[in-house]
Amino acid sequence: MKPRTGDADLTLLPSVRWAGPSHVDLPLEIPLGGVFLGIDRTGRPASIPAIQPRPVRIGVLGHPALAGALAYRLLGVGCQVAVLTADPRYWSALRSLVNTPALTWLDAPSNWPPSPGSAPGTYPGPQVLIVDYPTPPPLWVGELPWCTVLHVSSVSPESSEFWARTDAILLTESGFSAAITRRWDLDASAADDLREGEIALADRHGVVPLAFPRTP
Repeated sequence: MKPRTGDADLTLLPSVRWAGPSHVDLPLEIPLGGVFLGIDRTGRPASIPAIQPRPVRIGVLGHPALAGALAYRLLGVGCQVAVLTADPRYWSALRSLVNTPALTWLDAPSNWPPSPGSAPGTYPGPQVLIVDYPTPPPLWVGELPWCTVLHVSSVSPESSEFWARTDAILLTESGFSAAITRRWDLDASAADDLREGEIALADRHGVVPLAFPRTP
């Protein structure tokens, strides 16, 4: 049957014929999914690629409460999450809700990660460090596969090796367009026009405002 006008012609796609059910030489590369954040203004789900087989650096600008909700979701997808905080008040809800060895509280980043990270679904799993100290962690922290480091800050760091190499930046409030343009050469005006209940995800592709449900 010929494809209808407008349909994709699947016969043009590369194909492999299997000799039998037990003889499968076709590897399937499943792209790594991101951690769900919310819904953008077009109604599409938005996620952040926080788990990768390489080091990942993420910046969070604004109120630190977002980091607590993000930590909950990272635990939910099998990550080992460590928190180094300068103000335990912002983490009291997570402490009361989560009682698992996968969540640890650090006094210093020098002993992190406790073991090398691994792919989701394997032991020990991806390693995540969340730091809300005023000074971002040095680049050598988490410079390993399957390791993700988040730095949470209420002000925009103007000179930082960590922030100069972030893979993504999350904004919890308006007013941080300058931080985005310092990292990427793009139009960041949407970062200054967030609506009530919105956050923004910024990366090399642009700035995406989205509705973020604060509950896990």
